[in-house]
Amino acid sequence: GKTEALAIESALVQAVSKVNGAEIAASTKSSISEVSSTSKGTDLNEEYQNKVSTKTKGLIKSWNVNSVNKQEDGIFIAKLTVSVSKFKKSKQANRLRMAIVPFRIADTIKETKNVKKFESAFSTQLENYLTQTRRFAMLDRKNMEEQSRELNFIAKGDKTSVATEELAKIGNRLGVDYLIVGMINKASTNVTKKESKVSDKVKTIVNSYASINIRIIDVATTQIKFADTFEGRAGSSIEKVATRMVKRQVGNIIVESIYPIRIISASKTQAVLGQGGKTIQTGDIYKIYQLGEKMIDPYTKESLGREEIEVGAVKILTVRPKFSDAQILESIIDLKTAVKDEGDKFVARLHKKSSAGGTANNKKPVKKAKSVEKLKKESEDDW
Repeated sequence: GKTEALAIESALVQAVSKVNGAEIAASTKSSISEVSSTSKGTDLNEEYQNKVSTKTKGLIKSWNVNSVNKQEDGIFIAKLTVSVSKFKKSKQANRLRMAIVPFRIADTIKETKNVKKFESAFSTQLENYLTQTRRFAMLDRKNMEEQSRELNFIAKGDKTSVATEELAKIGNRLGVDYLIVGMINKASTNVTKKESKVSDKVKTIVNSYASINIRIIDVATTQIKFADTFEGRAGSSIEKVATRMVKRQVGNIIVESIYPIRIISASKTQAVLGQGGKTIQTGDIYKIYQLGEKMIDPYTKESLGREEIEVGAVKILTVRPKFSDAQILESIIDLKTAVKDEGDKFVARLHKKSSAGGTANNKKPVKKAKSVEKLKKESEDDW
């Protein structure tokens, strides 16, 4: 700089730029200049350093001037040791970022209690499902007001007795790569009551149905990456319909369209799938596919993905937080050797969802199952 003060200011801005980037450094520069214009002494003056720390919202905590030398051309060069605050983002922030925005309601239906219940349950279940896959960084877009209130509290700094280091959290909100939007076409529950023919008992029958359109939009380009309509029914509440739709249809299809499950390792009898948590159930059956050549659309010249050749099937035995163990039911290749040599070429796609979420043997309870069906039929004849 032309003066010692300007050289020190320039060094401070450079320090911020190296730690937090040029954009934050640019706003820091104007803050430092504002303090300098009303202060005297810029090196070890404690009052000045406190003012800079406050004005830069804790980005510059303190510094020491190592040396200030005047060059032959009259320009001063300063070397400083600067303590700069930096908010460390979690590793999950590097994943593909997605957010679910409140779903819209079709003009053809009214915003009833059932519709509201379904919207709330569906969006919550889908958010939980996608988070459980550990493939995405799910960002909240429902509680923006509360988040802004907390950030404003932190931004006040000295007025709220917040630690200076906390101010580094300001300006670190993440933007999403993909937005999940939806349109609820229908969400209804029908309740009927039946009187018994042989007693004064009354049976309540509940049937719920829902239909929803889901789209995944690339925020940067507004391109629709995924679009489909889903329907669900259940002999219970509308919330139960939402849960079943997410777990049995929507969640799995969204994940598979972006990140199909990979086979991590395999032995002669078992394989390890690179996904776990609540998204997979014991007893689920997956088909194993070997990825082949890349396929190109002859008209648009866009990639259609890779050829998938079915080579086997597995059944989930144990579900862990981050991966799952599966029994190899059938395989036309030596999966152990193939995965070891070309592990990134094998994916698992859901073939059949476990009805009970367990590994119960279906051979033994046949007689019991028949007797239960008989009792059900006899019971229904009484109504």
